[in-house]
Amino acid sequence: MSTYVVGHQNPDTDSICAALTYANLKQELGADVEAIRVGKINAETEFILDEFDVDEPELVEEVTADDQVILVDHNEKSQAVEGIEEAEILEIIDHHRIGDVETGNPIYFRNEPVGCTSTIVTKLYQENDVEISDKMAGLLLSAILSDTVIFRSPTCTETDKEIAEMLAEQLGVDIKNYGVRMFKAGSVVKKLEPKELVTNDYKEYQFAGDTIGVGQIEVMDVDEVDGIKDDILASIEELVEENDYKFLVLLVTDILAEGSLLMVSDSGIEVVENAFDVTVENNEVYLDDVLSRKKQVIPVLSDYLTQ
Repeated sequence: MSTYVVGHQNPDTDSICAALTYANLKQELGADVEAIRVGKINAETEFILDEFDVDEPELVEEVTADDQVILVDHNEKSQAVEGIEEAEILEIIDHHRIGDVETGNPIYFRNEPVGCTSTIVTKLYQENDVEISDKMAGLLLSAILSDTVIFRSPTCTETDKEIAEMLAEQLGVDIKNYGVRMFKAGSVVKKLEPKELVTNDYKEYQFAGDTIGVGQIEVMDVDEVDGIKDDILASIEELVEENDYKFLVLLVTDILAEGSLLMVSDSGIEVVENAFDVTVENNEVYLDDVLSRKKQVIPVLSDYLTQ
């Protein structure tokens, strides 16, 4: 029997770093666990792992009834590793809305309204009086800066800031300089094909019996996608057809300007216009002050689609 600590499909930085650091904490406490991933490491996370000399977790695409799993950074079946219905879920550590994962027995479920799962993991190190190594501190800090967009995201809390500042002090890192360097390294516009851009940081959501897809890429300047918008929109329509989605949206988030270009499939234009009270032209609309998929996009779509 294997016990895995695992984040969501299409893993972002927090999903990978939370899995690695929580697995490390459990190991320090005597548990026999292993961090795994359910998808490709993105460019930002690859930079972080290289920066702090940490090996990427093993790729495991499916778990079985013989496996035990600890879920981090998600609690919805549509985002989980294949076979999750058969495996035994031991714990969930997350900062998202409560989803539809069911368990056969009571479990340890830690869910807090903070900007990053790795913030919760850091608190768990402190609560268990386990020293955080510099390597683990680097992963935790990076995940917090990534998920909170260097404290710009509305999901960011004072707790996220305090913990990030503590970790940065331990490492002797300037938060702003490191954060900008991390985001520049993670820019995927020139590294990935249009379809890969859409699915690079990507989640599925279920609303009123329909499935939608929501992707997000973060850039230093939204103009980076100007020359490939048609290809991105073609990939969006292709994914809608392949997965039988109600619609799909992609957020191109401009970190410095603190806003997002929302690109949407034909089938989602009316929903986006009504839900956000905007006008969509050429399948896109710019949303000022929108940085967070979790807090500023999904709740708006959910309210509209389930009313």
